[in-house]
Amino acid sequence: MSQEAKNLLIERYAKSREKALIKSYIKDGPTELRERLGLTEKQWSVLFDYLSFNHDLLNQCVRGNGEFFVDVYIKHGMEYVRNLLNIAEKKYDQYALDIFDYLAIENDGLYYHVLQNRDKYLITFRSRGSDFLRSNLLIKDLKYNSYWEKILNLFLNDYCDSLFSERIFESSLSAFTQMMNALREHRPIEKSEIVRQNQA
Repeated sequence: MSQEAKNLLIERYAKSREKALIKSYIKDGPTELRERLGLTEKQWSVLFDYLSFNHDLLNQCVRGNGEFFVDVYIKHGMEYVRNLLNIAEKKYDQYALDIFDYLAIENDGLYYHVLQNRDKYLITFRSRGSDFLRSNLLIKDLKYNSYWEKILNLFLNDYCDSLFSERIFESSLSAFTQMMNALREHRPIEKSEIVRQNQA
């Protein structure tokens, strides 16, 4: 689609109606809005980009439904949120980062996301290393160091708990074995049932 065609499309469907379109997008979702306007996927993409890049559609949508998006982020992570908002392409990276800061940092979603998925992230941490995990969690930047410390602390506590549980189990098993050995009745072999059955 040429730039002139894009401009005509924006002029026809969006100019002076941006607030109403954003409100409808947040309330009804993209599919219903696209169908109501009678736009093709390609046309909708142009309108979506215009509203996103020029009128902050994405931030308004996420903040307007904050509880829902924080919950989705905690359960599934940022990649899922990007796919849900249909902003997986590189051109949306800056907006995705703003959304990440809102969901993960401002609303403490990062800690709860890692807490809920800690087994998966512990395996990643052990097998691929800390740099890979930080990149995967989108917290490689130095401004996220304090959040990374919280995650490392969580991993350390988990490790200590499992080590402590393992030691308690081993010492309990040892104590039980010693107690059972002390309580066991020791009889001479000749009086045992086995010897009597063999003699008969």
